[in-house]
Amino acid sequence: MAPRRGGSSGSSSGGSISSCPGAFSTTIEQVYFASDVLFLAIFFGITIALCSFRKSGAGKKLIGVPYIIALVFFLLTYILSVISTVLQQCGTIGYYDYFNWAIAITVFAFLGYWLLLFVVVYTLNSMLRAQTGHRPVVFKIVTLAIVVLMGILTCTLIGMQSYNNWTQTEAGYDTNADAIIWETARFRVAYYALYMLSVLASGALALITIISQDLIGWVIALTFVMFFWSMLLLVLVAQSLQDDALEWEASAALTYLINLGQALAFIFLLCIAKHAAWSAPTVADPAYVGDAYVGAAEPKQYDHNATPGQVYYYQQAPVYNGAANPMIHPVR
Repeated sequence: MAPRRGGSSGSSSGGSISSCPGAFSTTIEQVYFASDVLFLAIFFGITIALCSFRKSGAGKKLIGVPYIIALVFFLLTYILSVISTVLQQCGTIGYYDYFNWAIAITVFAFLGYWLLLFVVVYTLNSMLRAQTGHRPVVFKIVTLAIVVLMGILTCTLIGMQSYNNWTQTEAGYDTNADAIIWETARFRVAYYALYMLSVLASGALALITIISQDLIGWVIALTFVMFFWSMLLLVLVAQSLQDDALEWEASAALTYLINLGQALAFIFLLCIAKHAAWSAPTVADPAYVGDAYVGAAEPKQYDHNATPGQVYYYQQAPVYNGAANPMIHPVR
């Protein structure tokens, strides 16, 4: 779920949908909504592929419960984004109501991020260690420490961004709650930086452990796409702390690339799980393992034009920017 923009809570001139005059009347709205619809279809296709996958074989653990829940959360995020955008464009939901949707999107998006990281860092590395026939305790400790730390940080960030969104609901306004904009922005930068480093650490551990030449390429590809989309999110969030905002065309391009990277991560995990290498006999002799190994050794952003009637947002995890929209980088 990378940055994508939706529509407005009010009506505008022109019309693109007969039942909703003025809906999706600008190029920005159309481009970001198209991103949501496109990747919703892609993730739905991944879900169908998962359902058709034979739930047997040594690789099935990789696409077990954590993978399935992560995929469901990504789907829910896209579904909620599409629905909230359409309702907003048609004027069915008001300005304050939208931020309630943004809270739900925040929760599902970041839980999906963490569960995907859990599968890549812990589940995959555990399976690779099991394939060697020996399981160094230090590897297990490192991978567990990574996912536990990122889990704590994920819950913290969910709380901060949900609070910011809540301050923009009717209840938040009634209590005169103050949003923590800059604090959340800085925390997000640290979060994505650690997420990216966790992916790199996972890739390094996997390459040290792996004994199947055929799996090396897939693991490298998985590490690359995970690093790629998390790095782009880091750049996008860090840029929001600067005085100069990105042009919407640049933000849209990053949106599509981030969404693509996340989709490819799920696809590569599915391909790795189906790989024949998991059916090969495990190696119990550490000396043999050393000989066999050849090689070395990872809501939408929201933008607001300061006009209460017009809200643009991205689909990555929401965050309040101090104005009217819940899901853009905080503060401009």
